[in-house]
Amino acid sequence: MYTRHDDLANFIRIAQRLFQAQALPAAARQLAVKVFERIEQPSDDGRRNSQRYPACDLLDSALAPLLDDPSDLGAAARAIKSLEASIGWQRRTSGSNGSDDYVAKHVHGMICGPGGMESRYDVQLGFSLLAPLTRYPDHRHPPEEAYVLLSAGEFWQGNGHWFDPGIGAGLHNPPNSPHAMRSGTTPLFAIWCLLV
Repeated sequence: MYTRHDDLANFIRIAQRLFQAQALPAAARQLAVKVFERIEQPSDDGRRNSQRYPACDLLDSALAPLLDDPSDLGAAARAIKSLEASIGWQRRTSGSNGSDDYVAKHVHGMICGPGGMESRYDVQLGFSLLAPLTRYPDHRHPPEEAYVLLSAGEFWQGNGHWFDPGIGAGLHNPPNSPHAMRSGTTPLFAIWCLLV
C-alpha cells in the first residue's frame, strides 16, 4: 500500500495555503479547493518521469531568492528543494509563438500527477520553470488551471495584454482558454494545479 512521504505531505500543505491567498482570483481559489480535496486521498501508480532536462539546472537559481524568506513562499521553495530528487520532469514540445529555443529553456516539475513524485491521473500539482527571456508557447487544454507565482513573470490569456500578477499572487485559466507565459531577465517560477 502506498504511503505519502512526509516531505511531499509538507509541500502539499504549503501549496494549499498559497492557493488560498487573497491575492489570487476567486476562481483560482475555488478550483484549488477542489484540487486539494482530491489530493487528500493519496494515490500513486509508481511510474516516474526520471529524465532531467537542461532547464532543470535553473532550479537552484530560481529558488535562491526565496530560501531565507519566512513566509509560505519561502517554505514552498525549501519544500521543493527537498523534493528535487523525486520530481517527475516534463516539457512541452508543441504550440505556437514560443521562443525559438523554448524547448531547451523550460521544464515542468510534476509533484502530483502523471509521472510525478505521486504519479496519478485525477489531479495535477506541479510547477513551471522558464529560463530568462523565454516565451512559452500559446496553448490550451480542457482542464481549468490556477497558478501562484514565486517569481516575476508575465502571462497572456486570450486576446488580452501581457500582465504580471506579482509574486505570491496568481491567475486562473478557464477550460480551453488560450494562454501563455514569458520570463523577464530572471527565471520564471510558478506553481500550478488543475483537475483532470
